[in-house]
Amino acid sequence: MFTHHTSLIIPTRNRSVKLIKLIKDIRKNRINFNEIIIVDSSDDWHKNKIKKFFYKKKIKLINTYPSTTHQRNIGLKIKKKNSKFILFLDDDIKLNKKSFFEMNNAIKKYENDIKICAFGFNLKTSINNFKFEKIKKSKIIRLFGLYDSAPGKVLDSGWHTKISNLKEDTFVEWLYSGATIYKANIVKKIKFNNLNKGFNYLEDLYFSYNLTKKKFKHIVIAKATVINSHVVSRENFSFGFIEIMNRYKFVKKFHLNKKKFYFSGFVRSIFSLINLYNFKSIARFLGNIKGMLHCIYFDLKKF
Repeated sequence: MFTHHTSLIIPTRNRSVKLIKLIKDIRKNRINFNEIIIVDSSDDWHKNKIKKFFYKKKIKLINTYPSTTHQRNIGLKIKKKNSKFILFLDDDIKLNKKSFFEMNNAIKKYENDIKICAFGFNLKTSINNFKFEKIKKSKIIRLFGLYDSAPGKVLDSGWHTKISNLKEDTFVEWLYSGATIYKANIVKKIKFNNLNKGFNYLEDLYFSYNLTKKKFKHIVIAKATVINSHVVSRENFSFGFIEIMNRYKFVKKFHLNKKKFYFSGFVRSIFSLINLYNFKSIARFLGNIKGMLHCIYFDLKKF
């Protein structure tokens, strides 16, 4: 089993119940890792209940400030050098009993392809927001770079398409970090980009797409399914601002199309505005507008 040669890294904050359940699920399914590293930024990390549980399980428990990118980078820094793989798991992931078996088969199947740098678990989600999904699939939206039918694609505008509910193994241009395996020898000199201290957004896009630009490949294994049990609300002003600003930084870093970025950013703002019956969406819309104004200001400063 590939897990015997894998360092499991789990960033966590204030979700000790879900975290302990995840570890118990791993043990119950008799999945053995080379090591398990918990990087905790919880307010109650010092409580004996948590510390005793991990001490008995011989799990490394590190405390730091809240930032999933920083927490993952700590895990990368202290992992064992003899690990061949690195598995990032979010603390709210629910594992399918057969997921690791399917992933193990896939790693064996593709082991001769040295350009594959990462294997993603297939995230199972419910389809919602049908109205917006229909709008996104319109020709005009696709033309200006906010949507594409291909999963896991990075568009010229800097926006990316979702990866979930795949029916077959699929090569993608980026991977989320909630349930992904990387080859240790390929990512040993790469760090997650800590764009915002505290709340993070697009850090997994930066990390994985950077490897894509270096001609490495990512693949999602359809039968290796997982479920994300915790949905973070993004209908607020702060996220609306970060959503635009981090996308702008991404476009600049990888020299993508700024004109398409601005158009798609405007359309994203309109999506929030359409949802005016939800008061929180107004806050996200205002955050989007502030972000767009900041981007325009930074570009005008160059002239």
